[in-house]
Amino acid sequence: MDKIAAFLHRKLDNFSFDEYLIMFVVCTIFLPFYCSIIAIIGVLLYLTIQGRMKTIIQSVPRSKFAIAFCLLASLVAAFHQNWLGAVCGIGILVIFLFIFYFRTVINKRLFELLMDACCIISLFCVAWALMEYMRIVHRLNYDFMMLVIEDSPKNRVNSTFFNANYYAMMIEFLVLICVYKMMQVKTKRRIIFYIVTILANLFALYLTGCRTAWVPFVVTIPFMFLMNKRFGYFTATMSAIGTGGIAILLKPEVFQRASIFTDFLKRAKIWTTAVKGIEAHPLLGEGPLTYFHIYKQYGGHPTQHAHNVILDPILSHGVIGVLIMGVYFGSNLKEIYRLFVRRIDLRLCSLIVACILTVLIHGMLDYTVYWVQTGLLFLLILSSSSIYFHKERAYTQEEV
Repeated sequence: MDKIAAFLHRKLDNFSFDEYLIMFVVCTIFLPFYCSIIAIIGVLLYLTIQGRMKTIIQSVPRSKFAIAFCLLASLVAAFHQNWLGAVCGIGILVIFLFIFYFRTVINKRLFELLMDACCIISLFCVAWALMEYMRIVHRLNYDFMMLVIEDSPKNRVNSTFFNANYYAMMIEFLVLICVYKMMQVKTKRRIIFYIVTILANLFALYLTGCRTAWVPFVVTIPFMFLMNKRFGYFTATMSAIGTGGIAILLKPEVFQRASIFTDFLKRAKIWTTAVKGIEAHPLLGEGPLTYFHIYKQYGGHPTQHAHNVILDPILSHGVIGVLIMGVYFGSNLKEIYRLFVRRIDLRLCSLIVACILTVLIHGMLDYTVYWVQTGLLFLLILSSSSIYFHKERAYTQEEV
């Protein structure tokens, strides 16, 4: 106990109250989604009472474009009587206001601690997923060691993440975080911890039954090692990927959900419906969750979104909405580009780019980043470039 207490003091002492608030919210990401929403609203109320929100918004580049996007999304949704979308737009605004706060507070020490916390808490999520799977196989009268994965969403593990596919994307990010941390540490004990955490999360990923989530790893993990010139890790990763690929070719039934063709036909029907919706309202869409609002009108497959990271934003927000939000993200991407050009922190840059690639590759067949927990974790990583540029901006503004 003394060693644990000493470890916690070493890790958690000497942070500011703002930094503790950030830690608190990040930890809630691994609880049911409404916990994060409640925690964020509480933090925003505190900042508003302190009279700090205006300064925070003003200090983040192009933040007003993100706010305008959220308000416009809610108004458009309300105009089309898409009431769930209107509420969703306010929810997105709440998340972005917290992200602005995060960008003004984040520093290297805090970010490293947050990433370690994510790795540790993910193991509890894996344990929860295993208990969930045991309940499933008991209900279906399977043997645990058979590792049978059913097609039905209710028979696939989701841990604390509402849906198996959302949990799968969380695991994608968590594995990349472990890779990021592995390239920092030098002790064998820490390296073993991250490898074990990766393997545990990959096993949970298998239990989710999400096949698309495996594909980004073929690109993202080798990319991170190669970008950081970790050639030993790169060679080992490519060998593992090659071995896994051969094993799947020789024994494709290892991925037990065999309904690939049927699922693709569902996707095609969803995308056709989305295109019809875009043609009907190309400029502003009908607000968040437009697909869920219109699928009956066009005889589409019943689901929440368009299952595509390109189609759904255009369907929901139109060309104008996407361009407005693009201004904010463009500013954020400039920071990331400067990380690379200036060679400031290639390890962090590789993590951010790998997460973007994950969203784009996985997003060809699903839109799982569009959720409270997955979206919040992605935005936190994307915004971590402000570690190096927020103070630089503040200094420049003072000079002016």
